[in-house]
Amino acid sequence: MPHRTPLRALGFALVAFFCCGTTLRAQVQVGSETQVSLGGSISTGYSGSMTNEGPDSHGLVFGGTGNLSGSYHSPQFLSFDVAPFFNQSRDNSGYQSITDASGVTATANIFGGSQFPGYFNFSKVYNSESNYSLPGIGNYATNGNSQSFGLGWSAHLKNLPSVTVGYQQGSSDYSIYGTQSDSVSDFHTLFGNATYSLDGFHFNGGIRYSNSSSLFPEVVPGETSEKASSDTTTYTLNMGRSIPLSGNTWVNFTRNSTGYDSLGTSNSETSDVLSGGVAFRPTNKLTTQFNMDYNDNLAGTILQTVNAAGALVPVSFPESPSHSWGLSGSAQYSFFPGLYVAGTVSHQQQLFLGTSFDSTAFSGSASYGHNLLGGQFTAGATVTHSSYGTKGESMLGLLSNAIYIRRFGAWSVSGSFSYSQNVQSLLIAYTTSGYGYSGSVNRRIRRLNWSGSASGSRSLLTQAQGSTTTTQGYSTGLSGRWLGASAGYSRSSGSGLITTTGITTLPPGVPPSLLSTVLYGGTTYSLGVGSTPIRGLTINGSYVNSRSNTQNGTLPPGFTTLPGLLSSNNKTEQAYAYLSYRFRKVYFNGGYSRLLQGFSGSGLAPTMVSTYYLGVSRWFKAF
Repeated sequence: MPHRTPLRALGFALVAFFCCGTTLRAQVQVGSETQVSLGGSISTGYSGSMTNEGPDSHGLVFGGTGNLSGSYHSPQFLSFDVAPFFNQSRDNSGYQSITDASGVTATANIFGGSQFPGYFNFSKVYNSESNYSLPGIGNYATNGNSQSFGLGWSAHLKNLPSVTVGYQQGSSDYSIYGTQSDSVSDFHTLFGNATYSLDGFHFNGGIRYSNSSSLFPEVVPGETSEKASSDTTTYTLNMGRSIPLSGNTWVNFTRNSTGYDSLGTSNSETSDVLSGGVAFRPTNKLTTQFNMDYNDNLAGTILQTVNAAGALVPVSFPESPSHSWGLSGSAQYSFFPGLYVAGTVSHQQQLFLGTSFDSTAFSGSASYGHNLLGGQFTAGATVTHSSYGTKGESMLGLLSNAIYIRRFGAWSVSGSFSYSQNVQSLLIAYTTSGYGYSGSVNRRIRRLNWSGSASGSRSLLTQAQGSTTTTQGYSTGLSGRWLGASAGYSRSSGSGLITTTGITTLPPGVPPSLLSTVLYGGTTYSLGVGSTPIRGLTINGSYVNSRSNTQNGTLPPGFTTLPGLLSSNNKTEQAYAYLSYRFRKVYFNGGYSRLLQGFSGSGLAPTMVSTYYLGVSRWFKAF
């Protein structure tokens, strides 16, 4: 009967696994200089998959993992580690993938014990699962390939500067389940750094160049996939020195040159930032500090901040000069352990988008920590009064937080709360406000341990509509000697930026009106269970359900439409079950996974993928 052939083959494989032995030896020597060790696992089993986007498949599969490590001459001279894997998924191993992923990672270190150490790294992964993220909601499953490569070298010579240089590159391509849309990205980074000390002065300088290009996925029918590229070159030079009165002084210089090309629009900005300061500690209880900073192109700093987030369309500025400078002085005094007070005076001036801003601020703060009602209590508050010279306005700002931790009887509780109002951000004209809270409780109930937690936050850029971000999260769990279960709920909403890896929150202090934003909101439910009823047997299961909606928000100047998520109702359901039983060096594995994911903006039916696996694996250590 032909349909029994896979089962018969699996039976023969089981016999082979039990009967075949491996010689267990320590690291072996190859020739007179090389020592190596090899271990890993091999597996075979019956696997199948079902999907609404193609034919079903099933059959006998083989896979495994390996780890080859060793050294030449000595580990300080050359050491290496190579770890390949083949046909690994969550169903039959710990590898996080719906599909059977394969690949290899490798690292090597050379001359580690000398003045000229170097390193090398490489990885390549095929057919793996990754995530397209939404802040605070959940991750949407993707499938694709990735690779990276890097190397570096250092020179540490006596009485000469210590130098480090390196290069790193990487690329990835993936498709989002439920969209039939592809995204491709790559990056290259080259860096060098040098440090030197002379007559009590400490110098540090370096250069870092990076470029990236991305093909953003097409989610809405009729829209074309868009490509964006960016590059940034950063030069740094820092100097510091210890001075009397337990103090130190420093001067830092940074030059950032940033450019981008996206949707037929390109721009580049260069900013020079100079900062410095001096700090003294006249007594054990008193610390003082003075700072200054100057930025000759504030627009360039904002562009570099947004570019680093990997956004589809970075901020666009009109042709106008911008700069900023500031001075500040502060002092902190400790009355006794646990009680600190501080005061700060600062002045800032900024020219941005043709408008000049002038701010002088006075702030006072106090922090206190002490045992309270059998627990540990810590609290702090900062009050700031700011006056704006060009507007003739004044504003009170507040930043506060409190933390309490206590254990009594079988209970253990902790909680925290923070609140902010009119806290200055990167731009003087914009302030941030918000609050955050968290709490957790644990209790021992006979042989069980119960836990629960809650957290939430809300933040907004006070002078910008549509910049509010809110999150909430709740979870509970129960665990015992052989059984554990958990459940969670979270929700989130706000505005963010489209990137190749998902939606990211807005950079703090950057006005949304200068960006191409996306509005998002949604909820996630999760359940999990795990058990070890007998020795050697492990059972795990999980379920995640996410619902979200996305739509384009503001557009930067000069744009009337943009590709991206636009208006879409999205959902994903992921369920996993995994069983493993260990008998000596043999593992009996079984697993099932199911993914249902769809985006209404794609115009396609949700993708459904189910996979299952039943097989056996054997751990080995060849030498």
